[in-house]
Amino acid sequence: MESAARPPSMAPAAFVYAAFAVVVLAALPHLATPLDAFRAAHAGRVLLGQDPVQGLLWGLGLGAVLTALSQGIGRATPWGRRLNRLLARHLAGLHPVDAVLLAGLSALAEELVFRSVLLPYTGLVASSALFGAAHLVPRSGLWPWAAWAAGAGLALGGVALATDGILAPLVAHFTVNAVGLLQFAAIRR
Repeated sequence: MESAARPPSMAPAAFVYAAFAVVVLAALPHLATPLDAFRAAHAGRVLLGQDPVQGLLWGLGLGAVLTALSQGIGRATPWGRRLNRLLARHLAGLHPVDAVLLAGLSALAEELVFRSVLLPYTGLVASSALFGAAHLVPRSGLWPWAAWAAGAGLALGGVALATDGILAPLVAHFTVNAVGLLQFAAIRR
């Protein structure tokens, strides 16, 4: 009798993302450069920006565009299809609640690190390149994913600068991650 494949556990990844978020959230109020870069009187303003409604709307719009592009790349390019197969192997059967939780934690941690800290210190291009490098998949032929992530990083960083906070890129990043992870969660093992 065969046992059913167990859904993947995202607990280790969720823990790492949560730990990064906690560290950055604890440090952010003590860092002058991000506060200055986002014209923020306090760390809460770095998170929400000058106009949270505008940030939310920009985030939803950019999230829709990046999601559509990402989905198109995943279907239209050989490396996109290969990456999708690789991710499906690891994420198929993920519980939808876990998918949404992981999407939120990863978006929060990455936006805190790359947009609220690295962007003000290193600039838009360098922080986007580092974001791309963080998404480098160590498999032959998947380096274009890192280049795509660097390009997305430019868009996320640009909207962070335009809205004076990370709410917009956080919402956009969450949207991309949630749609992708929920698609993989829907695949039955």
